Amino acid sequence: MKKLILASLLTVISSASLAATISFPDYIAVQAVDGKAIANSHQVTVQPGQHLIELKLIEDFSAGADDTNFIKSKPLYWSVNIKKDEDIRISTGEILSITEAEEFISSPVITLNSVSIKNESVSLVNHEQLMAIIMKQHSEMMINQ
Repeated sequence: MKKLILASLLTVISSASLAATISFPDYIAVQAVDGKAIANSHQVTVQPGQHLIELKLIEDFSAGADDTNFIKSKPLYWSVNIKKDEDIRISTGEILSITEAEEFISSPVITLNSVSIKNESVSLVNHEQLMAIIMKQHSEMMINQ
């Protein structure tokens, strides 16, 4: 019985250690991972494999209580294939103004850094672009059957 408990515990520990932690800047909120909603987190842990991460830029550029310069993007999507259990830090170009936030939203690019990844740029896609990619892949799959 003790061996069974120990084996189960080791399995849980080893599977928990095979995960990547992805950290985003404060103004990039994770909305969902693989379709499962997350409440505006800035850090997620995922197992190795293919994942679709839904993000939003959410930033308040208000200078005072009466100032309403709140920017919130529509959902942005990142398809990522996690190969290792490592900490990945996400960054963007400077976003210190409404103009810079709008530029990011119109052309969203994130930069990945980890022990094995150095300044890898990745473009995010909006919902329409994601649907176009899915339709293209589906069409190709149907042709190749």
